Amino acid sequence: MAARVARRAPRRKSAAVSLQRRRAAQRRVRDAMQAEIGRAVQLALEGALRAEVTRLVGREKYRRRATAEWETTAARCSRCGANWSTRFWRDGSYPRTLLTLAAAVELRVPRVACICGGTVPLEFELLAPYQRGWGDLQERARELAGLCLSLGASRAVLAWENGQPLAASTVQGWVRQAAGLAETLRTGALERVPTVVMLDGVWVKLLAPTGEHFADRGGRRRERVKRGKAVLLVAYAVDPATGEHWVLDWERAEREDQASWQRLLERLLARGLRAHAGLELFIHDGGSGLEAALAEVHFGPGVLRQRCVFHVLKNLRDAVRGEPGMGRQERQERRRAVLEDAAVIWQTTDRAEVYRRRGAFRERWQAREPTAVATLERAFGGTLAYLEALDRGRERGASWDARYLRTTSHLERFNRALRQKARQVGTFKAEHGLLAGLVLSTVHAGRSSPNQSDDLWTEVLEAALLAS
Repeated sequence: MAARVARRAPRRKSAAVSLQRRRAAQRRVRDAMQAEIGRAVQLALEGALRAEVTRLVGREKYRRRATAEWETTAARCSRCGANWSTRFWRDGSYPRTLLTLAAAVELRVPRVACICGGTVPLEFELLAPYQRGWGDLQERARELAGLCLSLGASRAVLAWENGQPLAASTVQGWVRQAAGLAETLRTGALERVPTVVMLDGVWVKLLAPTGEHFADRGGRRRERVKRGKAVLLVAYAVDPATGEHWVLDWERAEREDQASWQRLLERLLARGLRAHAGLELFIHDGGSGLEAALAEVHFGPGVLRQRCVFHVLKNLRDAVRGEPGMGRQERQERRRAVLEDAAVIWQTTDRAEVYRRRGAFRERWQAREPTAVATLERAFGGTLAYLEALDRGRERGASWDARYLRTTSHLERFNRALRQKARQVGTFKAEHGLLAGLVLSTVHAGRSSPNQSDDLWTEVLEAALLAS
């Protein structure tokens, strides 16, 4: 009779690990990782600093000065003024706290002395004098500002890895360094003269000095400021053949009047924006100040002016009156119907078809919405310049997309980024803060140059800061 096999014990599922235990284990490992990262950062930085000193004194550590070659250096002794490497020797180190994006570290910064007993002041490639926040931290601060994070949120993100909160003034100072790029982006001859230039303004809030002063609670004399509005008049370049678009120039003004627009246009003219260089068309919203400025500044014969179709449609929408007794929903449906009929007028590149559609719109709505029809009639002639521009492109053998010739939509997308930054800030406290926000928005949107790089926008920004 076969032996009886013992029954296998039932397998039980292991007890579930609680969320608290798992998080506690993750924290322990994270803390260990952070400690290792801190040690690695410290070793790497100290090694780089020692390597700089080795290049300066011209010999490895523990090698005698008498066996080294005599070489002149950029450093000089503060006492005797000597700059021979063989007169210098390593004189220990001093501590310096450095905050990087990954960790806060305590560095041992090397000292160098001269045989005369004097000290040798050093300026390291790796560290600037008195620098406590490293370059990667500054780059991230500008990146977060360009992404429209608030100052408080940026400080929280910057302290996430290293655990060291930064002062608000420190972060603001790093961000405002971008303001120095403003003039470099809008001065000098144009790198490339565009075929189409879009013109529009975007309003922001800005504190302005009043000329008065007062004493604060601490008895300090302060300048009184008031909150007001300022407008950024923006010129936007577009290549209708490729769709490339970039910011040409801007002007900060109090109003969208003729004088303000004329300053911007005259500067563009001086920078090389002319008809013989390739300019064909201006697109604008039809503002009276801009119209007057365009009449005064001459960019050459044959430059066309296109009234933005989108702005015309907005005016048309506001002119829809509806009928007595209409409710809100019915009035909205009436506006929608009028706009749908009007929008198709310009959705063709055939001149005869444009006029046919305009006639059909007038015939359908003249009796019911005479104000809207009159609004369209007044602006209609100024909206047809894109047809002439297309004809010129065909004569040159170029294929231009009508989307880039009818409206300022691409500029509106850029203005949306500016408005997002303005909403995040609330009110710009000073002119350089406004300029920094403008530069960050421009570079972040990839609209700072006609020759757009494939690099990350943060790399483009830092390269520009180094070059300025």
